[in-house]
Amino acid sequence: MKKVKIGLLVEEFYDKDLGGFGGYGILAREYIAKYIPNSEIEIEVIIGSNSKKEIKTIKRDGIKIHYLPKNWSSKMDIDFIYLGLVQKFFKEQKFDVYLSIEMSRIAYEVMRREKNKRLILWVQDPRPDYDWEEIKSVPMSNEYDSYINYYSKWEGRIQNLLKKLNEEKRLVLISQGEYLKKKAIDLYKLPEDTEIEYFPNPVVINDNFNIADKENNILFLGRLTPVKRPWIYFELAKKFPENIFYVCGQGTEIDKIIEEYKDVKNLKFMGHVSGEEKDRLLRECKVLVNTSIHEAIPVSFLEAISYGQKLLSCQNPDDITKSNGYFTGTILGEGLDQIEEFQKGLKFCLENYKESEIVESIEKIKNNHNLDKFINNMRELLIKEA
Repeated sequence: MKKVKIGLLVEEFYDKDLGGFGGYGILAREYIAKYIPNSEIEIEVIIGSNSKKEIKTIKRDGIKIHYLPKNWSSKMDIDFIYLGLVQKFFKEQKFDVYLSIEMSRIAYEVMRREKNKRLILWVQDPRPDYDWEEIKSVPMSNEYDSYINYYSKWEGRIQNLLKKLNEEKRLVLISQGEYLKKKAIDLYKLPEDTEIEYFPNPVVINDNFNIADKENNILFLGRLTPVKRPWIYFELAKKFPENIFYVCGQGTEIDKIIEEYKDVKNLKFMGHVSGEEKDRLLRECKVLVNTSIHEAIPVSFLEAISYGQKLLSCQNPDDITKSNGYFTGTILGEGLDQIEEFQKGLKFCLENYKESEIVESIEKIKNNHNLDKFINNMRELLIKEA
């Protein structure tokens, strides 16, 4: 039996040598590329571009990763030869169906040239205008500037393409969150009755911890960038000197701010963590604090709950924060004027840390974000659409 061949269209692939440490890169490598291939399905990764004028193919854990030439889709005459190389590449590869984690530029460029293949678009973090207005309220953030100067210029073209694919019955939409469906319809200007299947992200459940062994320690897990507003977390640590506040993440945009908090004794800057170190902190801490101006449904939320942690956040996607901790309500701008709400929330989470509720929350994550269920459902979807 011939294998179904999947082209995974992404902008990054989580790798210490290749880079790409965002959530999409992790999802691409640690879940899709790692678990989905079998005797019926093969997956090859296609990444936007490299710095060279050639198609570069490498292998990671048996998975082929194709880097397309830089500016291969440009209208400049000098790049036509590279467009020809890419067209020849896709003709030879004969992918049966494409899977894209959110609608990236690479997905747009490939699908506008494909005449009969389907695109499975996995909605992860669609950002309509009203989301960008909230992000805009954060001082120092360059995300809004990036949107205005780059991403917004692609929106119209992407909307037109998805409309075309939808009319041709070549667009399959799935979403990691129920509340993200409306955002996707708003962003991509799709008909209100567009069918989007709920397809939650998976999480690997680690049962190797004892709830009774947890300490009153706090965890921040995310990029150290303005949109995440980690300075709220830093100030919160000063309000609870008896608790250890771990900071797990990296970024250079706010180095000057971080320097101001280096002497806060209960703040522990851990840098980028993974593997055993990340596992230890997830097992040890009781509360995950998220101070971001914007989130979809972060994998860090799912991981934290699966490790018996409460959530404290100003984001409440699909009611996940309210159901598993304390939701501060929406907080815009710098956020420091609402530090008391985070204080109140952290106190609530620590004082109401009940083992029976924690066990119930873990079971819900196990059932809804079950890895085996994800593998089976994704395989079925890929074979069906191919």
